[in-house]
Amino acid sequence: MKRVFVEAIGSKVSSIGFGCASLGSRIGVRKGIETLERAYEAGVTWYDVAPSYGDGMAESIWGEFASRKRDRVCVCTKVGMRPPKTSATMRLLKPLSRIAVATVPALKQHASRVRPTPFKVPLSAALIRSSVEESLGRLRTDYVDVLALHRPTAEELVREDIIRAVERVIQDGKARAISVAGDLEAGMTALQESLPYRFVQIANTPLESNLAKLKARSHRHRTFVTHGTFSGLNRIVAKFNARKEILVALGDLGYHGSPTEIAIAFLADYAFATNSAGVTLVSMFKKEHLDFNLRRLKHDPTPDRLNAAIAALDMGVED
Repeated sequence: MKRVFVEAIGSKVSSIGFGCASLGSRIGVRKGIETLERAYEAGVTWYDVAPSYGDGMAESIWGEFASRKRDRVCVCTKVGMRPPKTSATMRLLKPLSRIAVATVPALKQHASRVRPTPFKVPLSAALIRSSVEESLGRLRTDYVDVLALHRPTAEELVREDIIRAVERVIQDGKARAISVAGDLEAGMTALQESLPYRFVQIANTPLESNLAKLKARSHRHRTFVTHGTFSGLNRIVAKFNARKEILVALGDLGYHGSPTEIAIAFLADYAFATNSAGVTLVSMFKKEHLDFNLRRLKHDPTPDRLNAAIAALDMGVED
């Protein structure tokens, strides 16, 4: 497992992180803990949760997993999004829904459409204090490594009461560092020298190259946590199918297989290579996904090769 040094927390962590958005909703407790353990045994030490993840269950499941290894793993949780309100009937039907989707995978898309979604709540000092305390209880710990403001507005990030509140969280030892997990505008705002945000979490794909834009504006050391690695998969596969010459060019660069397999391999290479000094969040609930991520992490394409692949895809700003 490749490890990177994170100055803000003074520790080395795995360069791939476990994104736990489905932990507790699509993935049940028993299977969730099994997959968290499997990733840990493979060297994964960074886990990303939030109060809204897994219909409000992700933090509690992670807390059970980490209860005997807290000093060997790092966790980022968030404040600013609330889990959806689910009825008692929906909670009872959740395990049956998982079984149905596992039996008939085509039902997954329908299940995603009917599942309630988390919602944004305005940030305030009181919310930050209460959310942190609630998260610590669910996570079974007295501190988190990183507390992220979840989808904040640029205005919220510079408000004096918000700044004082997150600084107090650090002073009280309840978080080791503060992050911003949001869109490009929020990320750009977080880079201001006077603000206390040491991490920026942002989507990063060839179709949405936010990380390059943030790095170009960053004047002091930040750790970037990226996500959304495969969110552009369907668009890229469609491009491959429409322009076969792209597949030929990528074949010359060593990418082989079906259009989908080539796209998946390239997207993983792009994510890991562009954020080589940070943490890339990926889903690892299936063993084959974990194994694939570990293989691509070892692949480590050179910048020239990666740039050649991007050029072959012809995915510049105009596209």
